[in-house]
Amino acid sequence: MNYKDENNNENKKFFEKLNIAKETKDGESYIDLYQGKFPVVYINFDVILLEESFDETIENFKSFIQSLYNKYNIIIDNNIKIYEKEMIKKILDLNVNINNLVVSISILCKYLYNTFKKKIILLIDNYDSLILNSLNTTYFDKLYSFHQKLLTNIFENDSYIFKSFITDMDYLLQNGFIEKSIPKLSYFKMLKKEYINNRDIIWTLFIKCGYLIIADNDNIISNNKKLKIRNKEIKEFIKIKFSNWKNKFYKYFKYSEIIDLFIKNYDEEKIQEFLENSINKENYSPNEDLNNWYALIYSLLSLNNEYVIVTKNKYDEKNNIRELLYVHKDYLDRLNNNCDNNNNSNSNNSNESNKKNDQFNPYLSEIFYITINVVPEENRIKEGCIQALDDNEKFLFNGLELKNIYNKIIKFGISVYGNKCGVIYEINYGNKFKRKEMATKVYCGENYDDLYEKGYYFIDKTRMINKLIEKGNAVYLITRPRRFGKSLNLKMIQNFFEKHTKGDSKGNDVFDGLEVSKDRKNMRECHKYPVIYLNFKDNESKTYESAIMYLKSKISSQFKYQREKIDFKKLDTSDQKLWNKIENEEEDMNKLNESIHFLCQCLIEKKFYKRKCIVLIDEYDKILINSFENGYYEMFIGIVRSFFSNIFKGNEYLYFGIITGCLGLELKTFYSGLNNIHEHTLLSDHLFYDCYGFTESELKKFLSHFEIPLEEEDKIQKEYNGYSCGYGNRIIKNLYNPYSIMKFISNNKNKKDDHLFKNYWFSSWSDNILNKIIKENEFSFKKDFLSLLYGNVIIVEIKEILTLKKNYLKDEVWTVLLHSGYITLSDKEGYKQNIKEMDDQIVKLLQSESKLNENDVNEDLIKKYKNNQLNKHLENNMYYIKIPNNEIFNCFIAKLKESLKNEIKDDNYINNFINGLFNKDIDTIHSNLNDYLTCLSQYHLFANEKDYENVYQVLLMQIFIFCKIYGLNAEKNNGSGRYDFGFPNRNKKKEYILIEVKTCKSENCDDNLLHKECENAINQIIEKKYKMKHEKNGYSSFIIYGITFWKKTCRIEMKINNNDIKGPSESLKE
Repeated sequence: MNYKDENNNENKKFFEKLNIAKETKDGESYIDLYQGKFPVVYINFDVILLEESFDETIENFKSFIQSLYNKYNIIIDNNIKIYEKEMIKKILDLNVNINNLVVSISILCKYLYNTFKKKIILLIDNYDSLILNSLNTTYFDKLYSFHQKLLTNIFENDSYIFKSFITDMDYLLQNGFIEKSIPKLSYFKMLKKEYINNRDIIWTLFIKCGYLIIADNDNIISNNKKLKIRNKEIKEFIKIKFSNWKNKFYKYFKYSEIIDLFIKNYDEEKIQEFLENSINKENYSPNEDLNNWYALIYSLLSLNNEYVIVTKNKYDEKNNIRELLYVHKDYLDRLNNNCDNNNNSNSNNSNESNKKNDQFNPYLSEIFYITINVVPEENRIKEGCIQALDDNEKFLFNGLELKNIYNKIIKFGISVYGNKCGVIYEINYGNKFKRKEMATKVYCGENYDDLYEKGYYFIDKTRMINKLIEKGNAVYLITRPRRFGKSLNLKMIQNFFEKHTKGDSKGNDVFDGLEVSKDRKNMRECHKYPVIYLNFKDNESKTYESAIMYLKSKISSQFKYQREKIDFKKLDTSDQKLWNKIENEEEDMNKLNESIHFLCQCLIEKKFYKRKCIVLIDEYDKILINSFENGYYEMFIGIVRSFFSNIFKGNEYLYFGIITGCLGLELKTFYSGLNNIHEHTLLSDHLFYDCYGFTESELKKFLSHFEIPLEEEDKIQKEYNGYSCGYGNRIIKNLYNPYSIMKFISNNKNKKDDHLFKNYWFSSWSDNILNKIIKENEFSFKKDFLSLLYGNVIIVEIKEILTLKKNYLKDEVWTVLLHSGYITLSDKEGYKQNIKEMDDQIVKLLQSESKLNENDVNEDLIKKYKNNQLNKHLENNMYYIKIPNNEIFNCFIAKLKESLKNEIKDDNYINNFINGLFNKDIDTIHSNLNDYLTCLSQYHLFANEKDYENVYQVLLMQIFIFCKIYGLNAEKNNGSGRYDFGFPNRNKKKEYILIEVKTCKSENCDDNLLHKECENAINQIIEKKYKMKHEKNGYSSFIIYGITFWKKTCRIEMKINNNDIKGPSESLKE
């Protein structure tokens, strides 16, 4: 067929009389450029006759298609594919089945396209007549199905030009008129609609049918006439018919799914794919490019009758940008009725619906803002998208400030070049936006989805996302104690960055109003990445074989998860085969180690995502610790090292990775040559220091929300505060244990008083490593550790790299305790203040010297020690440490007591001894302390000590600390000397207990010598006036104990006020 037929000259003469002849492009008229230059296929379904049965009707359709092929002189030649040759022959011979008929029209279009190398103008008249005429037949369902398949197949073909007249109809319905040329009906097959303002015979048909009239009553054949809808009834009729037509188009051609990509999924890749596949592109000028893309997007979005398109009242066509708003009818009234150009009139119930929506959910009013621009080069499309987003930053539209009207503005920046485009979206918030008030339910779990779905209260830590976006490509190792928010933060990161699956709009408003959303550029990264998340927290593998199966299972689950998010068939056959083996847990060890890298490669290389992968691994150290405790560490470590290395070393498909755990178990050694891994620990974290644990300001908000009086803050601080994090040359102080705070609030919310303080954190799991360390290192008898328990700041060495061992050295123990959350950093200021206030007894213990001589003048030895400590400089890997709070102190006491159970016959000895002191029961004191001494080994009592007295003072200090004696003073200088221990009697007000410790120096110490030393001890307290200071503080009664030790025995005597000294088994009357 030659579309340049003999009628061409006659048609040309007709168009030369019309206004279109005046339009030019690059110096040539539209008539010369376009008239008679395209193959046109005209199909009228109304000529197909319906018969009694479906099969008979299909026979008529076969004849219809045969005549169509004959009309266009289809010739089988060597320029067409074998499949098409066979199909054309079957059609011409009427030897086709129903499946052949489905593709028959698209085959015709392809043939014409390949023959003339021109895209086809396809005109389908009465496209729905088959369906409408068969409504009452018995074969309606069959014919309807065939009809849908036929049309779907036609319009999946991109070899013809298809532009709907939707935009023109919208304009007509909204304004009541439209200016159009009115061609003669006889020239119908030679006309086409090139872009939004072109002419079409449809307007002639509207006039002929009486729907439209020419406003100036001029001749119907004249051009550029102002057409008006005849009356209100006709307008309503057109509106209903037009709406029904769009609904069918919207539903049957699955355009609802495409529009959801804009309004629910915000799916940049799928939107781009659809637009590029749908655009009909010839060699147009930039402005015509823009108009084509604009018309396509406008026509698509207008199909959803729940939404309204609002266009600019005025715009410069020479400008390389187009803009439109897309707003739900319920929120249309927020434009204050200033939207003159929109595709649907507001319904009568719109105002009421809007008010109802605002009443029940005032936080979700949103509008979609689409900006389209054209760029001069394809490689500048992404840049153009950013420019489109940055355009009109004040969000002014038709004289209105959108940020004063809507709470949420989802803006799409679309940049085009030829038949290519790019799409990027961002989320912006109105000036009056207010996040929905959080509920009064406290969340203590680790799943970020629960916070949103179940409405829990939570502390906003999305600043961590800000920092990740700012830093970009890197691998982060983050270690924090258990229950410090590591898992919750990782799930938050996954929730923010991970791209939604098709049809899933859940969580679009999770981050609305949070800190990350305050910078709109951050929201350009929201829900756009493939995220691979592995959590090894639940690993309990007892053998090497079960550990391998566990690892395979975890990886398999991730492959199954990712399969649901992609079009699996797009993968190569070999990749599909390997994927299936990994998913079915059939892969060998080499493929297992490379599996996550392979997954990244599949997701990116096949362009399922246009952004690189994010890999998150939680509780990485759990699988290593578990392997160590169960004896297969040496076999397993190589697998883990290779697995991690393949993911994070040289992975070109990786955007960033985060690995979290409690301990930094030589992880850096896994990646020889990897220079972009950044370690963030409690020792040093300049980036995420405030992302784990609650700050004081966060705590105040928390307490206020749950109506807990701020007066309780001091108590809360003592119980759960005190953590610090290294930050350069200083530390960030006053971080609260988040788990303990959450549990405390949960148990005490809305209570004005009588708040319940419990040890929540350490009771939430069993720490086998801590138990092992305390037992094997005999912490119960370490002087520096007891000093730590007493509340002092000490200096220790902390290792940068920790290796799992059966027996840790002392310095390595401190490393484990720090990373596990049992101790925390202090600073030089805190250390100096502590030295100045340190008890003399502690000083004596720490310097490992004999008890100070009673005649020492001006405390020379103590001053010398303190001065030395104050002037001490930290060497490499040396740090100031302390116990952070009461909860951890209680934890240590519980663990230490537990470790002593194996050493003593009766764990009530200590409690009975303490109760005896308060009850003035000398027999109970004497018997229980002696029984306790017999349980202790010689090593505990005498190893590495020059003076036995020092050992026994440590022993008593241990007991007093374990029993948490309130108001304990050790080696306090009082009057003209110092006593060993003192504290108030908890059983009697205004009564104070003073204790002096002696040792028997004789090799053969008998009970008489022990008695004399006890008397000396008591007399020393009296003669040196040790009780003088306490008398000034209001104490009127004093119990004085003299305790003398000799090897594994002791004697205790007591004096109450002015009464005689009493020993064991004597009458104890005051």
